[in-house]
Amino acid sequence: MLIELIIALVIGIIAGTFTGLSPGIHINLVAAILIASLAYFTQVPLIFLAVFIVSMSITHTFIDFIPSIFLGAPEEDSFLSLLPGHQLLLEGRGYEAFILTLYGSIFAIPIILLFTPIFIFILPTLYELIKTIMPFLLIFLSLYIILREDNFILSSAIFILAGFLGLFTFNLPVKEPLLPLLSGLFGLSGLITSLKSKTIPKKQSIVPLKKIKLEKKQFLKYGLASAIFSPLC
Repeated sequence: MLIELIIALVIGIIAGTFTGLSPGIHINLVAAILIASLAYFTQVPLIFLAVFIVSMSITHTFIDFIPSIFLGAPEEDSFLSLLPGHQLLLEGRGYEAFILTLYGSIFAIPIILLFTPIFIFILPTLYELIKTIMPFLLIFLSLYIILREDNFILSSAIFILAGFLGLFTFNLPVKEPLLPLLSGLFGLSGLITSLKSKTIPKKQSIVPLKKIKLEKKQFLKYGLASAIFSPLC
């Protein structure tokens, strides 16, 4: 039993490394393939599949910052889509940005372990309260995303086309309609932006680990903010 669990853990880490390093391939794709193939796993205990998915997910979150930082940087003019990691990359500090994301991921693990029992009891009740106003929240957020863009007409057209894509997808006569969309569509927009941009980052400097650090006040501030808002997401 223990050996099988370790094997599932190792395979999950390998799969998470692959999905994390591959732009556009998301862990949801692997999960969807597993769900679609459950009939072939009737002899595999669900605990092994659970260990595989969880280990893959955690590994993915540690590693997927590498392509997002180093491959997805738009031009500096596109400041709305310029993430902090991209900003550091353009300054020649991409390595530092990645190390900081690792620190954040490591810091998140004890927080998750601490808050999980609370989430188990609170989130179902909280979701029941939010569920009734969820459509209005989504409408508000959608309008916010559209209106903040410079080209209102183009952003509206893209949003409407995305809605039709979702509508058609869920009406396809297939068992797992999301599987084709999960196969690369996650990273397509970022890859197109990266290919179109003429961004030439500065030469990257490799800073010793002991010099990459945040002030204690900043670390606690951003860590607390993440602990509060991540469960809501």
